[in-house]
Amino acid sequence: MHYTQLISGALLLPSILSVSACVTPNPAPSAFSDFNDNIFFFPAADAVLWKTLYARSLQLPDESLLMTWENYPAEPPLVNHPIYKSVDGGATWANFSSIKDQVNGWGMRFQPFLYTLPQAFGGYAAGTLLAAGVSTPFSLEGGVYIDLYVSQDSASTWNFVSHIAYGDGPEDITSGHAAIWEPFLMMYNGQLVCYFSDQRDSAHSQKLVHVTTNDLLTWSDAVNDVAYSTYNDRPGMTTVAHIESTQQYIMTYEYCGSKSCAVYYKTAANPLNFDSAAGIALVGNDTSRTVPYGSPYVIWTPNPAKSDGSGVIIASGGSQEPVFINGDDADPLGWKVVDVGQWSAYSRSLRIITVKGNKKLLFGNGGNIGDTVCNSVANGVVEVPY
Repeated sequence: MHYTQLISGALLLPSILSVSACVTPNPAPSAFSDFNDNIFFFPAADAVLWKTLYARSLQLPDESLLMTWENYPAEPPLVNHPIYKSVDGGATWANFSSIKDQVNGWGMRFQPFLYTLPQAFGGYAAGTLLAAGVSTPFSLEGGVYIDLYVSQDSASTWNFVSHIAYGDGPEDITSGHAAIWEPFLMMYNGQLVCYFSDQRDSAHSQKLVHVTTNDLLTWSDAVNDVAYSTYNDRPGMTTVAHIESTQQYIMTYEYCGSKSCAVYYKTAANPLNFDSAAGIALVGNDTSRTVPYGSPYVIWTPNPAKSDGSGVIIASGGSQEPVFINGDDADPLGWKVVDVGQWSAYSRSLRIITVKGNKKLLFGNGGNIGDTVCNSVANGVVEVPY
């Protein structure tokens, strides 16, 4: 993570390099079309901190879309992760449900993540929806959980399943404070994996770890994925994609120990063994050697221009509007910078979706840390770049 101090309230939380400017919303796009910068949620006037942040998406089998994000309304009631739904390819959205804290009395506060079980697992059918997120008090003191919730009715209702991980807090970025952040879920080899950022190890200001479960109820001890020998180096914000054509996995993260928290990546045949893989700086192969900074996201998809099973790695960084695309080998010299016309955002999410049978790239924008005035939630749908 890249960080700054929020003076008001003396809270320490993540920060991103750029601050969005207030904009006039674009007209609502046509249903099932391609579009950019479609603002569909404005926070209430009395919303606090950054108002919105960290959008995450999911697609249901009927091609409808879900979006959630960090939401900062005035409390009470306790903060939750809203679920909005689109039935027209992301052009318009409506409030659908919410993921509420059912066990801690703190609220669901930070970094939601949505996932669909690809197989029957833990007593739940394939297609069951999972949501992970950070629950901690508004004061950020008194403990923090990464919690797991489940929906068996296509996101209409959600129920608590288990605590994935616990830290004593406070939930800020002060070295020595036992905070945990940024869950990312993925099935691998009959286990559900949760990757997250971990400040609980006294040998590291922050490191990246994962835990696993065989039943959704009990979780393993944390295993390192990225841990630098320099105490103050802070890798953060794991995302992972399966390169299906090569059966490799790619992990992106921000390395706050490099200049401006540059985006790095690792590849491995086993996504539980990233710790032994070397971290590589992600640098564009354009003439400017463009470097993305902060809050990355990565996905893989079959190459839409080929029928040989090869694919495209698509990566995003918080500082850049373009995406960075590469071939299946994740060649350090192969990162092409592609303009997609979508605003940059803190931890802008990527997802391949199906719109009327055609594959598209969906963006989820929640705004930027540091912007206490203009943040909102927006999306974009574009052709898959290659």
